Amino acid sequence: MVASGDGVRARLGAALTRPAQPSDPNLRTATMATGPFSYTDEGQGPVIVTVSGYPGGPRDFRWLAAALGPDVRVIRLAMPAFGQTPLGTEPGVDVMARARFVVRAIETLDLSEVLLVGHSMGGGLAGIAATELGARVRGLALLCSIGPTPHPGVEARGLPVLRRLIHAPVIGWPVRQTLPRIFEQLGFPRRWSIEQLAHTIDCAVALDFEPWAERIPRIPCPTLVAWGEDDPLIPPSIARALADQAPDGPRFAFPDGGHNIQKHHAVELASAIRSMLGLNPSPDSQRH
Repeated sequence: MVASGDGVRARLGAALTRPAQPSDPNLRTATMATGPFSYTDEGQGPVIVTVSGYPGGPRDFRWLAAALGPDVRVIRLAMPAFGQTPLGTEPGVDVMARARFVVRAIETLDLSEVLLVGHSMGGGLAGIAATELGARVRGLALLCSIGPTPHPGVEARGLPVLRRLIHAPVIGWPVRQTLPRIFEQLGFPRRWSIEQLAHTIDCAVALDFEPWAERIPRIPCPTLVAWGEDDPLIPPSIARALADQAPDGPRFAFPDGGHNIQKHHAVELASAIRSMLGLNPSPDSQRH
């Protein structure tokens, strides 16, 4: 790694770094005031809570969790409508409603001194949750996160039109059948149901950047910001704007890894996160 003049560290070369095996623990279930939610819980030690984007879930952090090592407790939340968390637990599609779900989950699990890790849209949710949780949060890591301004995918004029079509009473069914192919072309795996993809469209159309943008300077803890220069969804210019506005902390610009640096650069990110937790950057062993 080298430190560039603007304080951003960029990896030389195109090597991708991740553990030999990912970590896939079973889902657990707890109940908050509004209903049940699912999560995974592994390891013992300082606590990390992950927040996925949409579509997304605990599996998105399987490589990073393995790289963090067994001396870190990693809790991966299943967001409403994904994993086994029902949409009824938090039916709201705006960022504040979904950030409140994160807050309630952490409070329900009675967690403190948490380091939040958010990916993609989950970055904004984790950041907002950090401002709401205050002293409960010791650090924040934003990976390929949405920034203070809209990125091209949510600025597309056709997105509200698509939302209206998928919910139309007659033509909605055939239009919904095209969603898996559309999301696959965007780089998402074909493991999400049509209902989950339709919910993702609802959330994208409802995405209001102002509540997130105004909170970025108010994040109450050290903040890691990392992105892939070849990310097809979040342009590097938006990632750099987020890095400029967020509190001090590690900054990583990877030349490769796309929108999933938590998979392709899991070892490097885990090392930085462990350092934020006050641990040796390299774990003695990896979880499986």
